[in-house]
Amino acid sequence: MAYLQFHGKQFAVPADGLTIGCHEGAGLRLPGDDSTARAIVTVGAGGSAFIRRDGADAVVLLNGVQLGNESSPILHGDKVEIAGEELRYGDDKQGGSTQFVSGAQVAEMARAKAASPAKPTLARGGRLVSLTDGREYSVPDDGITIGREVGNDVVIPSSEVSRKHAEIVPMPGGYHLTDHSTNGIFVNGVRIEQTQVLGRADVLKIGPEEFRFYADTAKAMAAPPVPSAVLVAAPVLPPLPPMAPLPPMAPRAPLAPAAPVAAPMAPIEIETAFASAAPAPAPPVVDAKAAPAGRPPLATLEIVNEGPLKGTMFEIHSALTNVGRGAHNDIVLSDESVSDSHAKIQKRDRGWFIVDQDSTNGTYVGGRRVQGEQRVEGAPDVRFGGIKMTFRPLAAAADEGGGTRAIAAVNVEPLRKPAAPRPRPVPAEVKKKGCASVLAFMMALTAAGVSLLAALLTTGR
Repeated sequence: MAYLQFHGKQFAVPADGLTIGCHEGAGLRLPGDDSTARAIVTVGAGGSAFIRRDGADAVVLLNGVQLGNESSPILHGDKVEIAGEELRYGDDKQGGSTQFVSGAQVAEMARAKAASPAKPTLARGGRLVSLTDGREYSVPDDGITIGREVGNDVVIPSSEVSRKHAEIVPMPGGYHLTDHSTNGIFVNGVRIEQTQVLGRADVLKIGPEEFRFYADTAKAMAAPPVPSAVLVAAPVLPPLPPMAPLPPMAPRAPLAPAAPVAAPMAPIEIETAFASAAPAPAPPVVDAKAAPAGRPPLATLEIVNEGPLKGTMFEIHSALTNVGRGAHNDIVLSDESVSDSHAKIQKRDRGWFIVDQDSTNGTYVGGRRVQGEQRVEGAPDVRFGGIKMTFRPLAAAADEGGGTRAIAAVNVEPLRKPAAPRPRPVPAEVKKKGCASVLAFMMALTAAGVSLLAALLTTGR
């Protein structure tokens, strides 16, 4: 049976759906008088549940993401927020009894060892990132609980997970993970013994799902340089002859003769401390290539993860921007969860697209993992591994038109011809004289023609 849990009570979802809101007649009446706080939860024939807004002005959040016009699938343990109230969706089929995992499965999971040692963290900035769907769960000061029941902060709908499987609590020295389950918790492939302090980038396996843990990194204490002891043996010198007394020098007293060396000098142990080379500075967590001077940005990326890097802004000036951990990228994110070449952001005629480069921990847009490429609409949250950012396209630049055409380079110098000299304008007086001369010439020519014709007619007679 599907249900919504509100203030410790369960409200079943009937076949025709359950209406939620502050209005009269709502199946699940919420406190308040906000008429726009309306939603409907329905269950399909196959048992899949969906939630949608019941009005164009309704504001409904599902796991912190605002719903659009379309219905959205809702799963066991999902959190719904309407009119400032929080509800949890549950399904009895997903919340049954705990199923024991066989010893062979436990041994197989225990054989997987961590690829790298965990890094110590401070007791702040803690969060869990699901490696299945990319959801992020912040760890508050009073900690979070993980289990199968909908009352937990992180709900895993699996019979392998206990009702209250584990909890993570910030304590002096970092975050402590405590196991309350039957089938146990595996950190970096090794089953923990009741309680363990988590390190940055640890992978937690709880039932069928995995999570990566992050927190503010604790600065490692620099170890003092170890002095190196060097034994230097003094050379054996022969006895020196006695020195003759020096003549007295006023006002100084005469020097006493030096005593001869009766025996060779014993080896002297000299302790020399060599200055250790200064450690190389750690690579920056984030970096971006210098932007072209005077060129306006096309879009921005802003880190929204809690911690010292929150609010870090990157400007995108090119239609193709590469994101990853490697130094060859345009935006460098030096984090264990980010692949060397993680993703690329492209500006095309139809808008912005984010393309995943077969990254290990995935690229997410609006909480959904990118399969190949995904068009970006609006200003959604995007995630590269464990780095959560907000992508904002800016107003269209002046040079943004249709497609871009490439024009081949041509040397036009040989094709240029010398310009012909322009004729000088003829004065009006010259034009009048020219016309009179032509007219007189034509009249003379006509008279000569008439005379010639008369002469020919006379001869013919």
